[in-house]
Amino acid sequence: MSMSFKILTLNDSEEWNNLLAKLPAEQQDIYYTPEYYSLYENYGDGKAMCFVFEKDGDIALYPFLINSVNTLGYDLDKEYYDIQGAYGYNGVVTSSYDTHFINNFYNAYNEYCRKKNIIADFTRFHPLIENHLFSQSFYSVLFDRAIVYIDVDNPEDKLWSALQTTTRKQIRRCYNRYNFQVEILENKNYNLEAFEEIYKESMARVNSNEYLYFNHKYFEQLLELPNTIQYIVSTDSCPISTIIAMKGSKILHGHLGGTLTEYLTYSPSSMLYWEMIKTAKKENLNYVHVGGGNTTNKDDKLLAFKKHFSDTMSDFCIGKKIHNQTIFDAVVSQWKHKHPESYKQHSNKLLGYREI
Repeated sequence: MSMSFKILTLNDSEEWNNLLAKLPAEQQDIYYTPEYYSLYENYGDGKAMCFVFEKDGDIALYPFLINSVNTLGYDLDKEYYDIQGAYGYNGVVTSSYDTHFINNFYNAYNEYCRKKNIIADFTRFHPLIENHLFSQSFYSVLFDRAIVYIDVDNPEDKLWSALQTTTRKQIRRCYNRYNFQVEILENKNYNLEAFEEIYKESMARVNSNEYLYFNHKYFEQLLELPNTIQYIVSTDSCPISTIIAMKGSKILHGHLGGTLTEYLTYSPSSMLYWEMIKTAKKENLNYVHVGGGNTTNKDDKLLAFKKHFSDTMSDFCIGKKIHNQTIFDAVVSQWKHKHPESYKQHSNKLLGYREI
């Protein structure tokens, strides 16, 4: 029996990508690439690493960001760390869901975490790959919210007919009555200024988490990723709605976007979603992934809007794992004592002790 594991960093990006390319195509999504993880290492979210496990010709990759716990001011006997996935979707991508392979993977991974003083692990599983199934016996897996995706296997006329009647009317009005124009920008030919203005106004409107505002450098690097597409809707040459999409091997993801408040009633984002569907169809992708709502509420307005494009949904799940209960409890106890307000607000989060 041949079995081994290793840890890669961004310095090993070529090997990381080569190993990712060995997986089935549906597992090779952009969220698992070193280029995507470099965004978040550069943003200050931790050091990007990838745990690679191989056994008898099968392979599994688990990219993550690792951070020191001690630097937060907790008094501990030695250096400890925690890990989490980059913003977006995480978890293990693999060539095998065989039970013995999964058990061997986690035997190796848990031993690695023990030796490297990793106390806790948080991940956001990929709702289309459904890789929570790989980890469900080893993590606490919790349903977070439903997400919407569009299967683009049908001809374009059937995809159009599948839209809700009101949505088709909105799109026609945008093209014909309001004379909105759509631009599709690729190959680093982007309008970053328009994106930042619209995105940040949209974030403020929904009182978004401060983290999601990102900064100018982040957006620049996001648009430098391979297979990134910017869609813009404009009226009289004035951008009013935009989305940055990322293209994986099988999926076109709507990653970040927004619409100026004064144009919400015209629903220009409906045009963006329809153009994404046409792009995915043209490039022989399987799905357009538009995500879920702004909240976990099943009646979330954004989720309701996205369901106008498809009634096909999947579960977005998160995963929690405590590797060292004793040290984890000590950190939480100090957090509660030193930062009681933070504890009250964030105690439901596995890594809430970072919110200080």
